[in-house]
Amino acid sequence: MSEIVMKIHNNCSELFRQRDWKALHDMLDSASPGRDSDERGQIAHWRASALSAEGRHDEAIDVLRGIQSDCRCRSTVSKHIAENLRRLGREMEAIEELKNAPIADEWDRFRALALDAKYVFAHLLASNGLEVDKAILDDIPDGYIHITDRGHRISKSDLMDLISGKKKSSI
Repeated sequence: MSEIVMKIHNNCSELFRQRDWKALHDMLDSASPGRDSDERGQIAHWRASALSAEGRHDEAIDVLRGIQSDCRCRSTVSKHIAENLRRLGREMEAIEELKNAPIADEWDRFRALALDAKYVFAHLLASNGLEVDKAILDDIPDGYIHITDRGHRISKSDLMDLISGKKKSSI
């Protein structure tokens, strides 16, 4: 990570924890548009995260769609778009977003991020009463823990309980 990208990350991380949305957006405005794709990606990530935390999900989706083609791991961007769509009650669109994400193409290069997107995809399918393909479940390790963008921890066993009907959605 470049020094500027690291500085953006550190400053935004602190402002995000403080929930100081005005200061965070002001800082991002001063860093925009960014000199390269890494800076633009970091700016867009924090902007979308702040917008989502503020409940401005449509705006977060617009920001994420605007940088999706520039990102090295497009699956993680699709996952964030899907999370925002779900919060808007547009779960089928969220499923389609992840169904079309390049998870398989990015599996070898970005396994942890692709796995996270695959978990959210499986969870969305299960929470909407749709079948989760066994191949998807086989790719998720038994001890896997997903940390939601809201900081909640859910496991593969939670997903399996959701699929079997023992538990309600937890994302």
